[in-house]
Amino acid sequence: MKTATTETARIFLTDYASYNNGTQFEFGHWVDLTDFSDADELNEYIENHFAEADEKSPLGFGSKREEIMITDFEGFPRSFYSESGMDFEQLYEFINLDDDDKIKVCFIMEQGERFDYAIGKYDDVYMIEDTDDAIREEFELFYPDAVKAQENCFYLDIDYDHFRRENYTEFEYNDVNYLVSDNWNQ
Repeated sequence: MKTATTETARIFLTDYASYNNGTQFEFGHWVDLTDFSDADELNEYIENHFAEADEKSPLGFGSKREEIMITDFEGFPRSFYSESGMDFEQLYEFINLDDDDKIKVCFIMEQGERFDYAIGKYDDVYMIEDTDDAIREEFELFYPDAVKAQENCFYLDIDYDHFRRENYTEFEYNDVNYLVSDNWNQ
């Protein structure tokens, strides 16, 4: 499975009224979500932006811009995205996680789970970066006696690929491959 994000979480913010008037690019713009500490600050910014847009180019019949429209995003998983109804509180909870925890949450969500479940389970996820020696090192960590036996008996051969297939799921995040222990959901 592959999940890709960029370093910075951003949305392209506009509104349905501007979109319907053909002015979505006049009032729409990229918003760096890390410029705000939480969903409340972002929502306040959006309200102020809409008020400024209403002042600059009023809509007909005294209407106000109030229906948010997000036409693009980057820097967070697709499962958070919605053109008109993003849960910014959950998104900020995700953004504020450290990088390893973000990867774990993304992995759980890629398994079909919702964010609220993933945020409660990510501590149970054991993952390692999938390097050339990773699976051999993992096997040696869990079965040191088997490795010693193989070193002493030339006819013994440890099937590392079988160990990998039986115990780990491959996961890609930002072009880095990880192995996730299949025991996370028990």
